[in-house]
Amino acid sequence: MIELYHNDMSTCAQKVRFAVAEKGVPWQSRHLDLRARDQQNPEYLKLNPNAVVPTLVHDGVAIIESNVINEYLDDAFPDPPLRPSEAADRARMRLWTKRLDEGLHADTGVLSTAIAF
Repeated sequence: MIELYHNDMSTCAQKVRFAVAEKGVPWQSRHLDLRARDQQNPEYLKLNPNAVVPTLVHDGVAIIESNVINEYLDDAFPDPPLRPSEAADRARMRLWTKRLDEGLHADTGVLSTAIAF
C-alpha cells in the first residue's frame, strides 16, 4: 500500500489524488495541516526536504513533486495507463505539465498562500 502525504487545499496534491483514483490503487492518507506547519515537522522533512505536499511513500521510498509522483504511479501500477503510448504524445504531455508547473501553478501558489496563510 502507498502512503500519500497531502492537504486538501494543495492543487499539486489534488493532481496526485486524481491519478491514484484513476489507477484504483489503495492508499493511506497522511493529511498534513499546512496552517499548523505540519510540513515543517522534522520527520516529514526527512521525507520531503522541500517542506511541501504531496509526498508519496511506496515500499519505504519517498517520491516528491506531483508530476514525478504521477509518472511514478504510472510506472509502478501500469494499468490503466495514464500517459499516452506514443513518444511524441508523451513529449506533449510533459510540456503541458511543465507549463502548468512553471506558469499557472506559480500564479495560484501566490494567491493560495495569500488567502490561506
